[in-house]
Amino acid sequence: MQRLRLAEGVPEGLEVWRLALDLNAPVADDDDRLLSRAEWQRAQRLRHHADVVRAVATRAALRRLLSEHTGIAPEKLVFTLNAYGKPELENADGPAFNVSHSGSVVLIALAPSGAVGVDIERCRPEAELAPLHGLVLSPSEQRDRIRGATLPFMERWVVKEAVLKTLGLGIADYLQALSVSPAAVPPASYCLKHSLPVSSPLQAWPLPAPSGYAAALGYAKSYVKSNVQNERYSTNF
Repeated sequence: MQRLRLAEGVPEGLEVWRLALDLNAPVADDDDRLLSRAEWQRAQRLRHHADVVRAVATRAALRRLLSEHTGIAPEKLVFTLNAYGKPELENADGPAFNVSHSGSVVLIALAPSGAVGVDIERCRPEAELAPLHGLVLSPSEQRDRIRGATLPFMERWVVKEAVLKTLGLGIADYLQALSVSPAAVPPASYCLKHSLPVSSPLQAWPLPAPSGYAAALGYAKSYVKSNVQNERYSTNF
């Protein structure tokens, strides 16, 4: 795992780790043994070997990182979910966290306080993504696109996902409620305007990503956690 160097202005204490996977390799025994029974069962239901490797390696890596911050053995960590499925540690004083993966790349973000979200996606040709513009772009973003002053669609997409994952909100319900524009002075945070049901200031930054990928980090410093379900939950692959 590699700890990424983050953009200027990212609050102290935020961490983003990148894991590169060999999706053709067998599932590592050292990873497999860290998963809870529910996590293991969910991974085994996946149809493709690459998906199993990705699911197991991602959860094992997350457990190891959280163990370092909490002092709890990685296999002993227990998670709860908010109403939209975002996991949090149960009965443990540890960092906020979020995970994203695409292709053979995994990102794990940690924050000592507040809330954090991360997203990585494989890039696709702009022409192929055109049918999604009406579903994803806010009215102001669509006007910017017509004027030609716009971010690449996939860059805008990962910023929106990272911010909405920060808040633990349903992605599809709020895409058009958030507008993203470039930072005045890159690599500072993106300019965000929104009508989301939150009062916390929101920030987002680009993340370094391998060629062919786009990635972003979202953060809310004083975000109040959403209600969580009273159930033990073990996976959010």
